[in-house]
Amino acid sequence: MTNATLVILRHGQTDYNVKHLMTGQRDIPLNNHGEEQAREAGVLIKDIPFDKVYSSTLSRAFNTAALALKTAGQDLPIEQRKEIVEMDNGDFTGHSRTEDPVVANWPAVYDLRWPNGESLKDVVERVKEFFDANIAPRLERGENVLIVAHSVVLAAFEIALGMVDAPSGDGLMTKKKIPNAAPLVCDYEDGVLKSHHFIENPATAKAANQNTPPAKKNPRPRRPAI
Repeated sequence: MTNATLVILRHGQTDYNVKHLMTGQRDIPLNNHGEEQAREAGVLIKDIPFDKVYSSTLSRAFNTAALALKTAGQDLPIEQRKEIVEMDNGDFTGHSRTEDPVVANWPAVYDLRWPNGESLKDVVERVKEFFDANIAPRLERGENVLIVAHSVVLAAFEIALGMVDAPSGDGLMTKKKIPNAAPLVCDYEDGVLKSHHFIENPATAKAANQNTPPAKKNPRPRRPAI
């Protein structure tokens, strides 16, 4: 039996997170609290000896990986990959999630793209392709892998790996909060996912402001005219 561990980690906090702004693929750096979260994540994963580390090409993901690895005492190169960059929010990049009425009421439909951007389905497809080509063979060989990316990318991994079902039809998705720098630990046997769980990050739990705005009800998943 071959055992392996995959850890998927969202980056630490940024000022855009605090202000509830749509970050997307804009390269916004970690703030001081985000750096603290990244170091605390390193404490949480220090007992997992990693063989390979990936991050997205955005600095907030790369620097989270670098700080976590340094704290964990693991000197490993970080391979940056565009396939695990955050969802493209298109025209709404930089807009407020709470104060822009179009953004606040945008239907959470699986295959509905942001104007000139991506849908969750688009992100799942690129994440799945990346996983199948790069991660699955390593897990089958018994290698431990760390991936540091973004909120929507982590949600896409949950769908791509079969942890949750992909939404079907035109129904609204449940908007799930993905915590900053809280490791999602996935245990594999012979390349098959056996269990998964989040580890709460103390530096994230005490954060005064996370990037989930107040919930707003959208009665019907109407597709806007674009």
